[in-house]
Amino acid sequence: MFHPQWRETALASLDEAYDLVVVGAGITGSGIALDAAQRGLRTLLVERDDVGAGTSSRSSKLIHGGLRYLKQMQFRITRLACRERDRMLSLSPHLVFPIRFLYPAYRGDRTPGWQIDFGLWMYDRLTGRPDRHAQLAAEELAALAPGLDISELDRGLAYSDAMADDARLTLAVAATAHHYGAHLLTRCEVTGAQREAVGGAIAGVLLHDLTDGRTHRVRARLVVNATGAWTDALRSRLGLAGSRVRPSRGIHLIIARDRLPIEAAVTLLAPDDGRPVFLIPHPEGVLVGTTDHYHDGTLDDPRPTAAEVDYLLRAAAAAFPGRHLTLADVRGTFAGLRPILDTHADDPSEATREEGIWDEDGALSVAGGKLTTWRSTAEEAVDAALRLMPEEEARRFAPCATKGTPLSGLAPTDLAERLMRAFEVDAAVARGMARRLGALAWTTAAAARRHSELRPVAPDTDLCPAEVRAHLRWGAVIHLEDLLLRRVRLGMWDPEQAVAMLRPLRPILRSEMGWEWRRWKDEEDRFLSALEGWTMAGVRG
Repeated sequence: MFHPQWRETALASLDEAYDLVVVGAGITGSGIALDAAQRGLRTLLVERDDVGAGTSSRSSKLIHGGLRYLKQMQFRITRLACRERDRMLSLSPHLVFPIRFLYPAYRGDRTPGWQIDFGLWMYDRLTGRPDRHAQLAAEELAALAPGLDISELDRGLAYSDAMADDARLTLAVAATAHHYGAHLLTRCEVTGAQREAVGGAIAGVLLHDLTDGRTHRVRARLVVNATGAWTDALRSRLGLAGSRVRPSRGIHLIIARDRLPIEAAVTLLAPDDGRPVFLIPHPEGVLVGTTDHYHDGTLDDPRPTAAEVDYLLRAAAAAFPGRHLTLADVRGTFAGLRPILDTHADDPSEATREEGIWDEDGALSVAGGKLTTWRSTAEEAVDAALRLMPEEEARRFAPCATKGTPLSGLAPTDLAERLMRAFEVDAAVARGMARRLGALAWTTAAAARRHSELRPVAPDTDLCPAEVRAHLRWGAVIHLEDLLLRRVRLGMWDPEQAVAMLRPLRPILRSEMGWEWRRWKDEEDRFLSALEGWTMAGVRG
């Protein structure tokens, strides 16, 4: 993934001018950095926080075309997203996985079952994959989703899409960009623009290093603003006026698998307003989402509201009445912000999810788009950047090649079984390592100093000391929260267990990172503060 001196190498390079400085290491910025570096542009990717710390670790984790967009007649984005989904399934099967969705259509639904059936037929036409939608008997639905209400079932439908761990996908894109020569600087904030003496166009950025307080001046042919919901905030810092983005908030709930033992994802209509709600099984738990409301609060720490939590819980409880779901079943909850282009739509659900790219005085802003379409958005953005350069210079760079580029960590689909046979790793630990580390899991197991490093750190976890060391060495980790919220994601799936893991993890992190006692306490306090936003304790009234 990242070599151990990734940050020092980037800092040492700041005296030389870059072709592109990309601000924002979410999925969009990381994708632009990959596309640009692969074409031969000297590229720096800058992030105020951690890779994927914003929207790109707080999504529904779906890689999909979006049936909702098809219903809204947004055919271009649906077709494009289906193609990009299928591409990732083929190129990066270690990161993007197929998943079967169930759609129970009931008598009296606001959208009749026959319309959903027709919409899924259209959805099938947009993909080259062989798995088509089908009708299932009520008994088949009940077997795949135990407890699902089938009393007033009109028809049971099944269709295919894909899912990914969004933070892991984003990190893999950034790591692949790093492999092709892009430099990465996290925990560095852009505080302003450097401008040319003649004409005053933006010619670089001022960086404030949040780890040591130093300031750096970085020259660049072009600055790319890929900060998502923070697009307008960065535009303001660069001296650009106006507002172009209106963030929308979506929240999710985490419920334990034993409380919702579903074997396939379920799409249902919320009883309150008929909006689609997803229940998606992951190895670590069931993700329930999402909501869609314009966000007027702080961008840096969005929180779910009690009303939003109740909305999703009511939807899940109504669909699975026999499970008797209550607030006590909610392990965690979190909010993320979508960077929607401001089209003055009254309802954010009706706003377009297409991307917007525009040039302003030496800064190229990229906003909108979806997790699924990161690659095509990046291609479009780098094409736009090259058009802003003199033609004789732009010709020096290669055409886009990301259509055929697998992402970092590509590994055989039976990697876990291979780890079990070769290193006698416990099945759960082997599956966890393969899922979170990809190909690096083999290097990690081979480098373990003793077999005890391949055993769980604590009971009821699939995390072993060797894997923790791998994330710390090659995963661009700076803070404890980077590890627990985005690399192994314990903080999201089971916040209570994440807190319990602090004690057994402490000696590993202190020895690997060289943290003295005071630094460990600071990291622990910082993590616990960040973790609140992923728990019921952080829900706003």
